[in-house]
Amino acid sequence: MSQWPFGRFLRSFCQNFLASLMMLLGLKRAFHYLHPTPVQFLTLLLGSLLTSLSFDLISEGLNGELQPVGFAAYLIPPFLLLVVGIFMAQRYGVWRFILSPVILWLAADIIVGSLQTTIQWIGQKGWLPAGSDLWVPYIYPVLFAWPTAALMFLFGRQLAWQWWLRLINITLAVSVLFAWFTTFSDQRLWYSVETVVPEAPPHITEEAAFYVQPLLLNRALAQLQEGNVGRTDWYFLGVGGAAYQRVFRREVESIQGLFDTRFTTTGHSLVLINDDDTTLSQPIATRTSISKALEAIGKKMNKDEDVLFLFLTSHGSSDGVFELSHEPLQIQSLTPQWLRDELDKADIRWRVVVISSCYSGAFIPALQNSSSLIITAAEATKASFGCTDDADFTYFGRAFFDEALRQEHSLIDAFRAAKDIIAMREQEEGFTPSQPQLSLGADMEKQLPKFEQELFPPED
Repeated sequence: MSQWPFGRFLRSFCQNFLASLMMLLGLKRAFHYLHPTPVQFLTLLLGSLLTSLSFDLISEGLNGELQPVGFAAYLIPPFLLLVVGIFMAQRYGVWRFILSPVILWLAADIIVGSLQTTIQWIGQKGWLPAGSDLWVPYIYPVLFAWPTAALMFLFGRQLAWQWWLRLINITLAVSVLFAWFTTFSDQRLWYSVETVVPEAPPHITEEAAFYVQPLLLNRALAQLQEGNVGRTDWYFLGVGGAAYQRVFRREVESIQGLFDTRFTTTGHSLVLINDDDTTLSQPIATRTSISKALEAIGKKMNKDEDVLFLFLTSHGSSDGVFELSHEPLQIQSLTPQWLRDELDKADIRWRVVVISSCYSGAFIPALQNSSSLIITAAEATKASFGCTDDADFTYFGRAFFDEALRQEHSLIDAFRAAKDIIAMREQEEGFTPSQPQLSLGADMEKQLPKFEQELFPPED
């Protein structure tokens, strides 16, 4: 005896699904299999919720949490269908109509929802045929509206509504459904939860940084060697200005490696880099560290024989400022006149200054003199390009150092080659030309071929 009520419940449950299938096909026989009881209503409501939850689990992933607001929003259509059922029961005197609309809709929603969930799962597995992304987005709205439209169509046939009344009711019901969906489109039963890893504080704020930075700078300055009397020694100083983009650190380190290996500046080179990854291993770039580096190099150089190659890479602003930044430190950026004053104060006569930043041509008027070669990545009113965090070089750095300077045996020739490379790349990518600039002093023009004999020794 104890199994008889459950068997009857199960039979009614299955027949309600059969009725919903007939409803989806527009068949009036659906009412012959319908069992509109409160127990069936509650069971199908639970099944419909679980079907929607399954769709959200597949869409959002298992790492998530239930959203009570989503459940409340989902209950609105069944509640409205209950209201419709009560109205129809009173209007036509058929009390079975109270639960009939909502039960048919919930059973159909389970069927259609299961189909939607299957399509979503197959799509995530990559098993849908090629080109399915063109038509699958149109399938979901059709499946979404199908149960509601079929429900109104079925009742229209059963109650012998005129065709125009059927059309109005179907349109009204589907419109209300889509209005509900639009209003609560951001409400789900299940939301994915992204594991947010707290961002570690920058190393520059650690206590160790306050003690190690002076030591790193002093160590870097102490390893500089005296110039050799009677020959030209090249000194390299690289500055990576903006800590929030790693391309500047990579560029400076790569170019120092080029100079130390090909141009034999080992013992005559150092770099100052703003980058959180090197805060505890490399001296940072500030006005103070740059000033001290220039001063130390000036003391080690033979004034009349040796040459400084100063390379600066960072962002630049339209007012002619070269950015130095290492948040949360408050660091003053570089201006053309400040850099000129520091070079003069260091008593460095022969200078090759290469600046890779936007608007870097603004440095030329202040820096140019008879014993200097100034190269900039852009004209004073132009931007330069390639400052992306995943790059190893800026556009100018790659063209000049990584391509032209590895092939040419003259800084002037390398600049001309790099300028052509950059112009071609900017044209291909639709960028406004940066127009790299060069300024060569009269004395430097005479001496540069001699200096370059040490920089580019003749091959055997």
